[in-house]
Amino acid sequence: MAGLRNESEQEPLLGDTPGSREWDILETEEHYKSRWRSIRILYLTMFLSSVGFSVVMMSIWPYLQKIDPTADTSFLGWVIASYSLGQMVASPIFGLWSNYRPRKEPLIVSILISVAANCLYAYLHIPASHNKYYMLVARGLLGIGAGNVAVVRSYTAGATSLQERTSSMANISMCQALGFILGPVFQTCFTFLGEKGVTWDVIKLQINMYTTPVLLSAFLGILNIILILAILRTSCG
Repeated sequence: MAGLRNESEQEPLLGDTPGSREWDILETEEHYKSRWRSIRILYLTMFLSSVGFSVVMMSIWPYLQKIDPTADTSFLGWVIASYSLGQMVASPIFGLWSNYRPRKEPLIVSILISVAANCLYAYLHIPASHNKYYMLVARGLLGIGAGNVAVVRSYTAGATSLQERTSSMANISMCQALGFILGPVFQTCFTFLGEKGVTWDVIKLQINMYTTPVLLSAFLGILNIILILAILRTSCG
């Protein structure tokens, strides 16, 4: 809290006794607004992470067949599972990272990984062979990027008072669910581009119904990073 507390970036944003009467008295209006701007940025982060998972779910199989005819339904199962496996591995790592370093670091790195994964997915048509394995890697990296869920939840828990925490955590779950639901809706908006679409020859980028959703996700990820750098508070000092 500006002018009243001097806490490290690794400590809970509201101190050890959130929701206490002392905090309610000491928190300034400016700090309150800043704190909630940070929390809402994390709502957006959770939403975009979920959209990244579901925005291509309906098209993974036809796109996989297009880029690599050797892929079968068994391999499709691995492609889909790779996201969850990546998230399972990355979540405790990012959580541990946030315990010892400013929370911005794992958040930004995880989103950068997601952006890179989406760009890789958009260029799956480039390799001459083994394209299906590149898709496996792309979805796995996207899952690793989504491992920031641990950081998002821990930040929110530390940035809210006891009275605020239940509704804030519920809002995070709501944003996550909305992302899963609206992802396929966003993809549907690009079906008019068709499978062929257009090709940007200079950078060998195909813009079609399969790649446009992930390119949009990559753009929103970059925007998310900018908002985190500009708005997210990591301490109250």
